[in-house]
Amino acid sequence: MPPDEPPGAPPPRPRPGPARRAAEPLGWWTALLAVYLALVSTISITEITLGALTAAAGAAAAVAARRALLTTGTARTAGGDGTGRPAAAGRLLAPLARLPAQIVADTARITLRGASGGDWTTLACPPGPAGRGAATLLMSTSPGTYVGGADPERALLRVHRLTGPSPFERSLRRAGLVGDPARPAGRHRAGPP
Repeated sequence: MPPDEPPGAPPPRPRPGPARRAAEPLGWWTALLAVYLALVSTISITEITLGALTAAAGAAAAVAARRALLTTGTARTAGGDGTGRPAAAGRLLAPLARLPAQIVADTARITLRGASGGDWTTLACPPGPAGRGAATLLMSTSPGTYVGGADPERALLRVHRLTGPSPFERSLRRAGLVGDPARPAGRHRAGPP
């Protein structure tokens, strides 16, 4: 065990081989290219080339987003051992399960009532660029909220929302990805001491 590891810390997971690392972007690229080609009216070499390039950009974005989302919580935030290894991705399952319903609800609200009004609020986010990026991405995904600014030094996000805290935002709070500025996000304990 390295000298900076606390006693009882789990060993680091081995890195996947090159074939496994290539499988994810290749899978995204294949799926995105297939969707693109299914949507075009005439398949030509130009459309295939454009679709391949667009799918490559989408695959790169999907892989980067997945990696950012799954490494936002470090072991420090998930259990307090300070090793900096990724926390369990399970923390994000509940918020991500609520996201489609939140997008539909916000879209319906904006369609029926318009997008005027709303309030600005400040939310804490996990320290570091990965946590801040994941919190910004998730808070801005639904049409009813968006992040208008970030303060990296104080780990704060300035968020505009059309209504009060949504069920999606509350699930992000429970997961420790955003929080009250008085109680910084990402510094909760995952379970009993």
